[in-house]
Amino acid sequence: MQEKPATESVAPALASLPVWNRCVIIDGGLIRGLTCPIPFFDDVNLMTDRCWKWCWSARDPNSGTSETVEIPRCARDDTWVDVSGKPHVIQQFARLGVILAVVAGILSGCGDGGSSGPVVSEPEADGVSPSRSATAGEVAAKPASAKSVTWATEDFNLAAGGQLHLLVDDLERDGRLGRKVLARLASAEFRGDCLLPDSMSTVYESGGLSIRRHAVEASGGLPGTKRGVEGLAESFAGLLSDWVGWSDIQLHFKITSVDLESDRATTRVLFEAGARRGDQFIQLRGWWSCVWELNGQAAPRLLVLRIESHEEVTGTSRGGRLLVDSTAAVLKPSGEVVEQLSRSVDHWRGRLQAELGVALHGHQGLAIGDVNGDGLEDIYLAQPGGMPNRLLIQQRDGTVIDAAGSAGVDWLDRSRSALLVDFDNDGDQDLACVLNVNLVLMENDGSGHFVERDVTFSTGDPYSLAAADFDGDGDLDLYVTGYGAGFLANRLGEGAAAEAIPYPYHDANNGGSNLLLRNDGDWQFVDVTDAVGLGENNRRWSFAASWSDYDLDGDLDLYVANDYGRNCLYRNDSGRFSDVASTAGVEDIAAGMSVSWCDYNGDGLPDIYVGNMFSSAGERIAYQRRFQPGVDAEVRRQFQRHARGNTLFENTGKGTFRDVSIDRDVTMGRWAWGSPFVDINNDGRPDLLVANGYITGEDTKDL
Repeated sequence: MQEKPATESVAPALASLPVWNRCVIIDGGLIRGLTCPIPFFDDVNLMTDRCWKWCWSARDPNSGTSETVEIPRCARDDTWVDVSGKPHVIQQFARLGVILAVVAGILSGCGDGGSSGPVVSEPEADGVSPSRSATAGEVAAKPASAKSVTWATEDFNLAAGGQLHLLVDDLERDGRLGRKVLARLASAEFRGDCLLPDSMSTVYESGGLSIRRHAVEASGGLPGTKRGVEGLAESFAGLLSDWVGWSDIQLHFKITSVDLESDRATTRVLFEAGARRGDQFIQLRGWWSCVWELNGQAAPRLLVLRIESHEEVTGTSRGGRLLVDSTAAVLKPSGEVVEQLSRSVDHWRGRLQAELGVALHGHQGLAIGDVNGDGLEDIYLAQPGGMPNRLLIQQRDGTVIDAAGSAGVDWLDRSRSALLVDFDNDGDQDLACVLNVNLVLMENDGSGHFVERDVTFSTGDPYSLAAADFDGDGDLDLYVTGYGAGFLANRLGEGAAAEAIPYPYHDANNGGSNLLLRNDGDWQFVDVTDAVGLGENNRRWSFAASWSDYDLDGDLDLYVANDYGRNCLYRNDSGRFSDVASTAGVEDIAAGMSVSWCDYNGDGLPDIYVGNMFSSAGERIAYQRRFQPGVDAEVRRQFQRHARGNTLFENTGKGTFRDVSIDRDVTMGRWAWGSPFVDINNDGRPDLLVANGYITGEDTKDL
């Protein structure tokens, strides 16, 4: 069989498989619990200008017979022909590019009793078909030796999540919870806490905003005074009181741990709710410990509910919103920009050639600076390939107009990041911009028009830029993070697929190399990465970097956030760097996406906040006893840490940092991308703004 790059062949094949196919072999490593299709393809370029077919060996799980399945690319009409015919399970396919998100990596090698397992199991003896998730009762009844397409704890997560979602549907419908719904959720033997604590401490109050909290650990716990369905109804009535007539009612649950026994299961649940009415708003957040009663094939019933913590945010603001989306008003004079930005990635991927590089993830950044010297901040907006970058010049009325064309910076190349800084010390903001694998340096003539001065080829897939005068010679030098070293970072447009796969997933050091470009004046930049010691640990799939003098010795140090494992802290000693992340306690093995420095506690020392990925599925699975049973305990802890979320490191002033993330309650930033400190409410204290999210598709309920 002729082997095609997986990024060009896997997605269409996955799209044609039945939704219950949850296990696929990738280079011998098992990924469990992922329902096809898997939408984790960056730089895939699956567009209509390419057409081929590819094959794999498949086995019918019912008959046990094997055959060759051929998936052809149909005529160039953006559709794929489903020729699966019957349930086939992928046994092998070509080497895969980067598709792993946190959960996929955590699940790899999670076989029953070992580090790997079968791709598919036969139907269970009790008649449970692998084409659906087992009920909670069926899960508990299975013998320990039974093989399952999914983990029993994940099957239970679906069942318990479905029960909790009854509350979501009911509350968001009319602002109240009905007794019939609660009767479907709770056991007749239910007992639990009062969900709205009688005593809460006010931790913040200013400008129409009030935050109150209650921590059970601090008070010794609350008695489970509520009994039966009526007790649960009374407790919810106090928590979500009188929301009838409110708007934007939202209720969310995330199950982050499952402990499954024969007749019951215990889960840890994140609860979030909110609503607004007129100028009022309310937001609730808490952690619950829930015990579920299992009874045969019936849905699980809530037996015990205890609260671990509770937070209530209330306030008044115009329209019940602290922040108002002004995008449409700001962009009103720029119709073409509105048309471009209002469309989804899917829209543009379906209309532009693959070679232009409309990447699936939308990894585009922006830069802010006054490019024309009028005292107003402007925005340079990087865009996917095939769409022009935009230079949004701020007007006196707060609107913007696009001047990218007249400024000479409306490139159509794929742009991932940009920076507006003064490289030549002439008092205006110059532009550094990543275009494909190149770094372009543009000189500002002072009026907002740019002239190309240099182009540097990156050996990695460049993502973010960070400028600082690392050597103290009076001009700004430039650090460029390089992500992978595969498909993009090759002058011929080709790359070895193996180079594009982070390995090992939780601690990879086979990515693209980062660059430090020293500014020698007159627009002469020299690569001094290895010469100054930054070649150490320099292939770790870097996403972001930031400079700060953390040890207060007068020169700037560098923190680099890496996607697939430990981060780097390069201490600057008179222009020579060494990675001290391990001894400083800031390796932070996780999916590093962003980093920000700030003295958050006012002690005069720069602290670090790192944006990672919070994964409820990862939290559930990585702590299971059967997860990676054959590996060292330290490796298991690294996988567990990978799913925890964001990290706040507090500077001790002794060259080390304390991880205070849990104490400060800043881990849950979801799938975080950016995490800057900013004083949002002008009270003189830095707040955290976390930009998060991912590609939104249909909820397949696979994890």
